[in-house]
Amino acid sequence: MPGKSTRFLIDTNLFIAAVKRGNTKSTELFLRLLDGSWELVADDILVSEYEKYAKKFEADAFLAILLGKLVIIEQSEEDILLCKPFFPPSESADIVHAATCLHTGAILITNDAHFRRINEEGLIVVWSISEAIERVLE
Repeated sequence: MPGKSTRFLIDTNLFIAAVKRGNTKSTELFLRLLDGSWELVADDILVSEYEKYAKKFEADAFLAILLGKLVIIEQSEEDILLCKPFFPPSESADIVHAATCLHTGAILITNDAHFRRINEEGLIVVWSISEAIERVLE
């Protein structure tokens, strides 16, 4: 299990899996992250994405709890420039999410393959949703 000082960034695919399907391991993971002593970080773009999907899946209660726990981070230009080479130009939001993780040392929980290269290079730490379930719910 991660230490108390661990920070996480929850990508939208975990948020969607947790709120869309109901009582699943993804939901359990999401709730544990909300209830745990870990710090959850996000950027403004990610918050906008959460809001969009909360509306789509009628998950305003989940969103309200998440927003109450989130620490919103502003990335430095340096962090963004370090992350940019690992992503296609069309994935600018992912660059910002990665820069948020780089800036805070947060572990990104996602099933998005766009983050594979930056993880393999060791610039940020990325866990798949299944890996996070194994590590957090043990």
